[in-house]
Amino acid sequence: MTRPRPQPAACTKRQSSFLLATVLVGSMLLPGCGGYSGASYRTYEYANALYTICNRQHTAKLDEVAVKIAADTASGELPEGEAKWLEAIVDDARRGDWKRGMKTAREIVRQQATR
Repeated sequence: MTRPRPQPAACTKRQSSFLLATVLVGSMLLPGCGGYSGASYRTYEYANALYTICNRQHTAKLDEVAVKIAADTASGELPEGEAKWLEAIVDDARRGDWKRGMKTAREIVRQQATR
């Protein structure tokens, strides 16, 4: 005599929504998903420079790089979205949050290097 197979329980709409949200959030946390992936090589170079500048807390160099970022953005050589990432690093450094600037720059470089 065979036993009847148990039927899977139907998910409620709330459970389905929670599951979908969990999968979406989890996929954003995977390397290469979201964040700074897809940054151009120019952005990679600027992030490298900003990392060094933040590490050394070199205000004069920070101003030089900020001018170059603005010029490259205006000329279209640097995508505006990526320029905003770099400008955020510059803003952090100008506020004296050098560690946060280093952390952001390092993340851009890391994600570019792992692509």
